[in-house]
Amino acid sequence: MKIALKIILLLLVAGYLIFAIVRFSQRTEERVCEAVDIQIEDSLEGGFVTADYIHNILTKNKVFAEGQKLSSIDIQGLEEKLQKDPYIDSARCYCSAASHLCIQIFPQRPILHIAQNNGENYYLDGSGTIMPIENMNIDLCVATGNITKDYAKKNLIELAKYIHKDDFWDKQIEQIHVTDNHEIELYPRVGEHVIILGTVENFKKKLDKLMIFYKNGLSKTGWNKYSIINLSFDGQIVCTKKNNTKKI
Repeated sequence: MKIALKIILLLLVAGYLIFAIVRFSQRTEERVCEAVDIQIEDSLEGGFVTADYIHNILTKNKVFAEGQKLSSIDIQGLEEKLQKDPYIDSARCYCSAASHLCIQIFPQRPILHIAQNNGENYYLDGSGTIMPIENMNIDLCVATGNITKDYAKKNLIELAKYIHKDDFWDKQIEQIHVTDNHEIELYPRVGEHVIILGTVENFKKKLDKLMIFYKNGLSKTGWNKYSIINLSFDGQIVCTKKNNTKKI
């Protein structure tokens, strides 16, 4: 019985291999697209680029692949059309051995919502690419105030990336405000205080200093004791509570 079972399994495998060779060696120009597979490579929670979003792009560009010969599908042209979308970083398209059109999408990763004084609103990714707001709703730190596109790209991207990648700061900092003098203020979710960062230079060192103060100071005195925490002075933190000022 064991020998007979092995022979049957070998025959099944051999049969599948013959079928696969015949099936997959069929000339591409004779094969018809049987399905469209869309894969979104997005770790963003509640990602805004979805399979439906990609299907809409295909429809707008009159790309109806199913039932069409694979040879009639302009793979390179399709990739170029997809990559023109402001929310897509890159796209990879290919025809699989199973006669499927496979579309692999790598979305842009917004890290900051910019709301300029002149009313302009847009998202910014880590490379400085501007992404329109339109109907997208992403929970990100928002930057307000005296901001131009050039200033945002030169001065806010690294700060925003640092905040976005750090679990604590990503949850704590909800707003970056740029004053008319281009000094930076941070508004936290927890605590009724304004954090004066000053210039963007040495922001990591300033935030490290603030973290120590949070752990050793506010955790004991309470998060609402101070109205202002000023990090702009070298080597010290200046805190304002009610009508008093305290240096630490």
